[in-house]
Amino acid sequence: MAPDIDRLWSSTTDVVTSPNDERKNLIKRALNQKVLVPNILSLMPAWLSEIQPDIDETNQEIDEWLPTIHVSEKKKAKHRSRGNYAFLTAVYYPHCKKDKMLPLTKFLYWIFFWDDEIDTGGELTEDREGTLRCCNETNECIDDCLGPNPIFTPPPNLRGTVEMLYPILRDLRAGLGLVSLERLRLELHDYVNGVGKQQQVRQGARLPNPWYHFQIRSDDVGVIPSITQNEYAMEFELPESIRRHEAMEVIVQECTKLTVLLNDVLSLQKEFRVSQLENLCLLFMNTYNLTLHDAINKVLGLIREHYAICVAAEERLPWSENDEKLNADIREYVRGCQRLATGTAYWSYSCERYFKKTQVNHRMDVLLDLSYE
Repeated sequence: MAPDIDRLWSSTTDVVTSPNDERKNLIKRALNQKVLVPNILSLMPAWLSEIQPDIDETNQEIDEWLPTIHVSEKKKAKHRSRGNYAFLTAVYYPHCKKDKMLPLTKFLYWIFFWDDEIDTGGELTEDREGTLRCCNETNECIDDCLGPNPIFTPPPNLRGTVEMLYPILRDLRAGLGLVSLERLRLELHDYVNGVGKQQQVRQGARLPNPWYHFQIRSDDVGVIPSITQNEYAMEFELPESIRRHEAMEVIVQECTKLTVLLNDVLSLQKEFRVSQLENLCLLFMNTYNLTLHDAINKVLGLIREHYAICVAAEERLPWSENDEKLNADIREYVRGCQRLATGTAYWSYSCERYFKKTQVNHRMDVLLDLSYE
């Protein structure tokens, strides 16, 4: 069980070192270290990875679409070369029809474009007012497109990363039932507001406590909307009573936490190189005076713990005695939750967003290098 967040958060603000010294000391301790991280997929052994086959055709359609959106060419080129979000869509939704691949891939491009503006190194990294304005405009877009009286025409003079979301949500809306639609609307608001909160935390004088960071990252990560989009991908609608069942809530929460944990391990090298120290591995080093190796092992241990909690929750799901269609939908929803964790890991090994493919061996162990390129 995680320690008390409020107590730990307050205790970390009472240390005697200055904020600058805290960050410099952490960088110095981690700099130039190399750590071999075992294949994270092996920590979730019952959840197999599959791939939707239409990746190349989807990427061709993406290449035709990218020139039409008002995002910098540099940003487009970076994400297209390093991200391969069509592959990420394919491992998230391996059984969806080909015509669903393009809208789902466009959504992933949006979420990476939009998040990178606010993340470390983005245009809004240190701009609190700009971040709040961006979040407000995005929330208005969400309500315009997914509310009861949809408006799909963006207002003038929007930033490109908000403008591009209007047609994406229009297409997603067309394939969702009313219950799933409202669920997606609320989840997107939670995501947008959480990113705004995370930006404020990164501007704080001191590094956050790892448990506090874990909590807010689990709230703001874009995983839960992508889980709901499985209903769009696979053309079903989960009843709200099933979605809010105790066991299903646990599965959604635990798969979200698993995705945060494994992402913080696999993105560690990239984040360290841009001085984004709000990473669980580095925060455990800082708060508990752990070595980098021990801090990574602590996060890997948490992956094992949360995986076990998630697997156990499946036994408590409200299976029907006579409605096999409902049972099939429950199974598909649960698989969709699991694939958000395994798919994120599989994709991370298969592209070069976080590290070079040459750093991955035949067992899919990755040698992370915390040096500056």
